[in-house]
Amino acid sequence: MSSERRDSAPGAATAPGRDVQRSPIELKTTDRRGRPSNNNGCRVQPWSFQPHIAHLVVNHQQPVPSLSDIRHWTERVHELGYSIVRTNALSRGTSRQMECAGYTVLQELVLLELNSPRAALNSAITQSGERLTTNHVGPEQIPDISAIDVDAFGTGWGLSETAVADVCAATPRHRLRGAGEPLAAFAISGRDGRQGFLQRLSVSSARQRQGLGRALVLDSLEWMTRWRVQRVLVNTAFDNHAALALYQGLGFRRIGERLRVYERTLP
Repeated sequence: MSSERRDSAPGAATAPGRDVQRSPIELKTTDRRGRPSNNNGCRVQPWSFQPHIAHLVVNHQQPVPSLSDIRHWTERVHELGYSIVRTNALSRGTSRQMECAGYTVLQELVLLELNSPRAALNSAITQSGERLTTNHVGPEQIPDISAIDVDAFGTGWGLSETAVADVCAATPRHRLRGAGEPLAAFAISGRDGRQGFLQRLSVSSARQRQGLGRALVLDSLEWMTRWRVQRVLVNTAFDNHAALALYQGLGFRRIGERLRVYERTLP
């Protein structure tokens, strides 16, 4: 997802910088007879800076989770004391199940893909010539990364320090790079085999439209190219016109399906 200044999501937010700690838990799926399986169907953890909101991360969307599983997960979230539950970005099949379970759409995302990242990278470098440099981001800079994300996305969608680590851990291999002096932007990229992901791109509000985001995307593509990634995916809000222009200008093309983030208020 790419940054664009926006209003906070619904719900009162804890002050940025206060990363409330609460241990995540894994919830299982069930088999056709309703018996617990050995598969971790989802992870439940606090939403960044909003400890009353549960972030329900569906681990695998193929096969689509059953309606029974989703209802069980929702009940378990309620038992844990959360008052609202919010999902990760979900594909069409899982979206239908969430709606049947009483969830409503909170945000729609456009999914884009880039095939042959090497060709796209070479074309971008040829057209633009010199580009801004990017820098390694060390563990001691994670608080700064979180602050940039909150500034770019607002307190409702910005990543806490814990959430930054979660994004980095979402793929077998990841790359975290920064840009700007002082640090004003960052990108988290991941790869799994020949598939690559632009997982987070964030630029502080005061430094947007200065080439930092583009430099970070090109750095990510360069890293993926070295590891022979053949396809790159990224998603962003459907109304994030600046991010869409950036990605499409680098050769990304929209995939027909939209992803959706869901929310449900618990009794």
